Amino acid sequence: MPINGLASTCSENRAYVYQDIWDADQSGSGLKAVFDDTVGDPAMGFVKVSRAALRPGRVGGDTKLLTEVVIPGGKSRLVRSLFNNYALDEKLIEIETPQEREEVHNFLQGIYDTAPMQVARSYVQDASGTVISKERWYTTLMDMWFRPFAEGDRPALSGFEHVFVGEQKGAVVNGYHFWYKYWLDDGLADKIDGGQARFPGLKDDRIVYLRSKEDAGEDRFPESVTISYRWDAPDYERGQVRPLTKPTGGFFVGCSVEGLMAMGTVRAHLAARAPKEAQINGARYDLKVFRSADDQHVRTFYPMFLGAADGQPQRAEGTLPGNVNAPRDQRSPSAAIVTGPIKIVAALVNPAGADPGSETVTLLNTGPSAVQLAGWRLVDKQRNHYEINDFELRGGMATTIVLPQNTMQLSNKGGEIRLVDRAGRTVHLVTYSKSQAEREGETLTF
Repeated sequence: MPINGLASTCSENRAYVYQDIWDADQSGSGLKAVFDDTVGDPAMGFVKVSRAALRPGRVGGDTKLLTEVVIPGGKSRLVRSLFNNYALDEKLIEIETPQEREEVHNFLQGIYDTAPMQVARSYVQDASGTVISKERWYTTLMDMWFRPFAEGDRPALSGFEHVFVGEQKGAVVNGYHFWYKYWLDDGLADKIDGGQARFPGLKDDRIVYLRSKEDAGEDRFPESVTISYRWDAPDYERGQVRPLTKPTGGFFVGCSVEGLMAMGTVRAHLAARAPKEAQINGARYDLKVFRSADDQHVRTFYPMFLGAADGQPQRAEGTLPGNVNAPRDQRSPSAAIVTGPIKIVAALVNPAGADPGSETVTLLNTGPSAVQLAGWRLVDKQRNHYEINDFELRGGMATTIVLPQNTMQLSNKGGEIRLVDRAGRTVHLVTYSKSQAEREGETLTF
């Protein structure tokens, strides 16, 4: 679907949408970025950034920028299978095999409904004034990031390849704005292509660090780096290694592929009219985005560090968007979205006969352990809610909740359903359209 369109006024969390995406990502596959003189939490996972590497004047040698990465088993890295699917030279035509097409769909199926993506979808939905179903969101991500487009003498560009993989333009690296890919190329590159036997000269360590480009205090914030490096890039089509240089490259550190795509989608989506400046963990960034000529695809997306957010509006400790002075138990239920095992999998929106007292929502515990749902809420678009009574949902089990009259309402004109935990965090969000709701007596599945 095109990413242009009319936009309404922005949602209440406009100023903080990127921080919200970052926080949601940290609850899922995102890792905490810390400096190498800091102790990381192995249970949550972390990425250590070398302070020495970021000091002005530090040059090359055997410098490692990302000195240690701990990824807990539950934090998935679905993106690896896609890295070797693209021609290195951006002037070459991409030939997508059935296996590669399946890998893309498997990847999108794994990330399009994660916590950071739910934040992004909710924001775009509110800003554009339209209901965005999960199917429509899936199509949006496919079109913006994976559909090839032509530009000049480059016949098959894509946002995903540029941002997450990197491309060759002469002797220079274009794109390549993903810390995880950089880390793998800097010593673990066989995990990308399945080994070094594909052609001679392909080494496991393909990064040569040159220098830091930081200024204005970026070395205070491990969440981003601006550096220069050389990449010994594998050219799979020609069976050669091509030494390419990135004179200046910037990327966030620690965010997952879905977190970075969520921020990029919000920033690039014309109907969202999202701010170009982000504040994340006390630092300010200019989020650079370029689109294809028809505005339907991402061409590139990357952060430019602007400095500390000193003197800028900041979120108070213990508060979230909306009323930034409100305590956590008084915030909007849309204020924070986190990942969790309990999912909304179905709803009877338009029962045969009278709707009140007959509408239902079905929850599934996708995890192995029981979850106590007492104090959790189901919330509709108008913030009406139904509070779940004392109930334990065992691992692998589902339950169907009948919504009493005068609680929340599943509008037949389209709407959303949020599952909110006791702390006020949204653990799952689904939407449905007017056309879906018009099917009387049919249970919708999500």
